[in-house]
Amino acid sequence: MTESQQTQKLTLSDRMKKARQRKLQRTLVAYSLLAPALAILLLFTYYPALYVFRLSFFDWDLISANQVFVGLENYIRLFGASSEFWSSLWRTLEYGLIYIPLTLILSLALALGLNRIRYLQGFFQSLYFIPSVTSIAVLAVVWSLIFNPQIGPLNEGLAALGVAAADLPQWLNDPKLAIPALAVMGSWQSLGFNTLLLIAGLRNIPRAYYEAAEVDGAGRMRIFRSITLPLLSPVLFFVLFMLMINSFRVFGVVAIMTRGRPLGSTNVLLYFIYQQGFRYFDAGLASAASWVVFMLVLAVALIQTRISERKVFYQ
Repeated sequence: MTESQQTQKLTLSDRMKKARQRKLQRTLVAYSLLAPALAILLLFTYYPALYVFRLSFFDWDLISANQVFVGLENYIRLFGASSEFWSSLWRTLEYGLIYIPLTLILSLALALGLNRIRYLQGFFQSLYFIPSVTSIAVLAVVWSLIFNPQIGPLNEGLAALGVAAADLPQWLNDPKLAIPALAVMGSWQSLGFNTLLLIAGLRNIPRAYYEAAEVDGAGRMRIFRSITLPLLSPVLFFVLFMLMINSFRVFGVVAIMTRGRPLGSTNVLLYFIYQQGFRYFDAGLASAASWVVFMLVLAVALIQTRISERKVFYQ
């Protein structure tokens, strides 16, 4: 091997060594930047979740220092025929069956309308986004007044339209209307954020597709079905996923507006867990219910992800 070849080989080896060092340095810098966020995540998310999982196998009243291991007894009580868990699960599903399609349809209609506006579009987007950033406590108090059967503007409007006083709905005081009323309020709160997401998705659709369809003589409904919906499907599935999670997370409006009333008709899953843990001091049962809810949401999310892989259309 000549001297020039040896020099070239050493040079190549040095380059590879320096490249590995640079890669290691970049990796260390990346991990150092991620470390604070990872530490916060471990401390305030994963550790509490694992502690709750451990607690689901114990009997504890949140007061005494003694935690008695009971194995699967909390889960057996949770799934028992007399357990309130099944009723609260159904009420949560009922809420979701109203809240999800209502919010999705209204958000899509609003996004399509705002996307056609050429002037003051930002103003209207900000206007509809206000409920999404307003405190849930404030919204709950305002909507409680709106749904008030005696002085609420909703019933006053119905009375002005000729509805008899005896026929005016009781809204939050009626077991059949309480969940739909809460779903309408939740949909109104989520409308602005989901509308912004859908508007962003609409703006990413190339205008050339619409122009080509118009040249071919396609009508608005055909364009909507064949172009808008398929190309908007990634955003639609994301919005649907977030709405599904929000339907299982409903708690604030129930805790402030109804507290599970009337007759337990609004006692949804998270409020059931809250009652078991902080009203009846049954931390073990509340922890077991929390993990069951987590597994339910995870299962629905996995199913939805599998469906989205087949149905979502990317450009």
